[in-house]
Amino acid sequence: MEVVFLAIFIPLLASVISLFSASEKFKAWAVTTGTFLSALLATYIYFAVSPGVYGVAWIQSIGAEIKVRLNEYSLPMGVLVAWLVAAISLYSVKYMEGDYRPGWYWFFFGFFATSMMIIVYADNLWFLLAGWEGVGLASWALIGHWYRDEYDKWVGREERVLGVPYWWTPSKAGLRAILTVRFGDAFFLIAIAIFFITAGTVSLKGLENAESLKALGVIPLLFFALGPFTKSAQFPFHEWLLTAMTGPTSVSALIHAATMVKAGVYVLIVTAPIFSLVSGAQLYFWIVMAIGVVTALTATLIALSAMEFKLVLAGSTAANLGIIAAATGAAGLLGLHEEEALSVLLFYAFLHIVGHAVSKASLFMGFGAVIHEAGTRFIGDVGRLWRHMKITAVAMALSMLSLVGIPPFIGYITKDLALENVFEAAHAYHFDLLLPVLYLLLFITPIYGLRLLGLTFIHGKEPEEVHEAHPVMWLPYTALAVATIALGGYFAAVVKFPVTEALLAVLAGFLTGFVLYIWLPGFKSESLRPLWEVLYRRFYLPILYDGVFPSLFTWFAKFIYVVFDKGLFDGLYHNVLPGVFESVSNWARRLITGNLSLYVLYGIVGILVTLLLLVLI
Repeated sequence: MEVVFLAIFIPLLASVISLFSASEKFKAWAVTTGTFLSALLATYIYFAVSPGVYGVAWIQSIGAEIKVRLNEYSLPMGVLVAWLVAAISLYSVKYMEGDYRPGWYWFFFGFFATSMMIIVYADNLWFLLAGWEGVGLASWALIGHWYRDEYDKWVGREERVLGVPYWWTPSKAGLRAILTVRFGDAFFLIAIAIFFITAGTVSLKGLENAESLKALGVIPLLFFALGPFTKSAQFPFHEWLLTAMTGPTSVSALIHAATMVKAGVYVLIVTAPIFSLVSGAQLYFWIVMAIGVVTALTATLIALSAMEFKLVLAGSTAANLGIIAAATGAAGLLGLHEEEALSVLLFYAFLHIVGHAVSKASLFMGFGAVIHEAGTRFIGDVGRLWRHMKITAVAMALSMLSLVGIPPFIGYITKDLALENVFEAAHAYHFDLLLPVLYLLLFITPIYGLRLLGLTFIHGKEPEEVHEAHPVMWLPYTALAVATIALGGYFAAVVKFPVTEALLAVLAGFLTGFVLYIWLPGFKSESLRPLWEVLYRRFYLPILYDGVFPSLFTWFAKFIYVVFDKGLFDGLYHNVLPGVFESVSNWARRLITGNLSLYVLYGIVGILVTLLLLVLI
C-alpha cells in the first residue's frame, strides 16, 4: 500500500519542494525527477503488487476512506498516466525554458499529476472526488498559465461573428474550462451523496455488492454521468476543450493525452458494472452511447476544418473521447443481455484510452515543437518542414497514422475494438441509422490527419530559418511515436487484430486524404465554402456559449439586483421600515403634550384596558 501512495504523491511532493528554490532549472528537474520516480513505482506496482483493495480510514462519518484499488483497469492506467506525465515533463524542461512564471507552471504540473493518479487508483468516490477537483483546479491554472494574454497564445483570430468575439485568450479559456467542468461536478457530487445515502458506502467494491442500488432509478446515474461528460468534453460540453489550446503545448499534451479528459471516460468505464445492476440502466447506457457518437462526429468535422495546429488535434481528442464513451455505453447495453461479456467489452473501450493517449501525446508535443520553431500556430503559415525537421516529420507521420486508425498501429487496433462494441449494439438493437454515421466518421478521420501532415511537412511556404527541435524535446515524442507501432504489434499478438468492414471506410478516407493533401497541395472549392464556414465556426456554438448564455446570465443578475437587492431588501430596509418607524414616531410625539391631566387620563385608560383583558382571559 505504501508504494502505491508513494507513486501517487511523489509528483506533488516534488512540486512543493520546487517552490523553495528560485532556480528555474531546479524547479524543472525536481518535478521531472518526481514524475519519473512515480512512473517507475507505477511500473513496479503493475508487475509486483497483487490486485486488491488497500487502504486506511479517513472521515468515518461520511464513509470516506483512503483506499486504492488495483485491478485490470487501474494497474495499466497507472502505468500509462505516470509514464506519459514523465515524458511530457521531460519535454517541458526545454519547451518552458525562459518562461515568465516557472514556479506556477511546475507546481501545478506536479499537483495535476498527483490528482490524476488519485483518480486512477481510488476505490472510494470521496477520495476520487479529491483528485477529480484537483485536476479541475490544475487545468484552470495551466490553461490560463500565460495570463498576459499575448496574441500568439490565443485560439482563433481577432474577429466577431454576430457580435460575439471568436477569439479566446488564456484567461478566458481557463475560466471557460473551470466553469464548464464545475457545472457537471455539482451534479456529480449530488449523485455521490445519493449513492452514500442509498447504499451506506461509496466504495466501488461496496457499490458492486449493494442491493439497495437496484431500485435507484436512472436520474442519479445521469447526474453522476454529467461529471464525466463535462470532464471528457462530451457534446454539448466539448467547447471548453477546444479553447483550452491557449495553454502551453505541454499542457495540451497533458490534458489531452491520458490525463484530465480521459478521467471522465475512465470513470464511466469503471462504474459501468455497478450501474448495469440499476433499474433504468438501459436508458442510461443508451444516452452514454448516443452522446458519444454525436460528440465523435461533431468533433471530427470540426477537426477537418480547423486552421490551427492544436485545434485540429483538440477536435481529434474530443472525437476519440466520444468513441470511448460510445463504446462504453454500447458495452453496457450488450452486457445487459450477456453479463459474462460485459468485462471484455468494457476492456475494449478501455484499450482505446491507451491507443489514443500514446498517439496524441506524441502529436501534441511534436506540433508544439513546430509552433515553437516556426513561430506560428496557424496551418498554412509555414510548410515543407520535413526538410528542416526530419525527426519530427517522421515521428508525426507515425503518430498520425496510429491516430487515424491505419493498421498495424495501435490506434487502429484499439479504435476498431472500441467501435466493434458500437456496431454490435447497433445491430443487436436494430438501430441501423447509426451505421452510416460511424462509417462517415471513419472516412473523415484520415482526411483531417493527412491534411495536417501534408500542409505542414510536404506542401506550403517553406520558412527561411527553422531547425530541428532540441533533443530533450524530440526524444519523448519520437519514443512515443515508435511505441505506436511497437504496441500495435504487441496488441495484435496478445489481444486481437481485428479485420472488419470498417477498415474499408478508413482506407477510402486515407486514399482520399492522400490524393488531396499529400499528392496534391490541398483541395479548395467555392461551392463547399458555406459548409466549410459552418464547420470552421464550430457550428456557431460559441455564439451560444459566449453570447447568449452570458447575456441571459447578465439579464438574470440584473433582474435579481433590481427586484430583490434594490427593490425588496434596499426598499424594505432603507425605505419601508424607516418610513413606518417615522410615522409611528410622529404619531407618538403628538401624544406627548406636557398636560398632566392628559397623562393621568392615559394611565386610567391603560389600567381599565388591562383589567378588561384579565377578565376576558
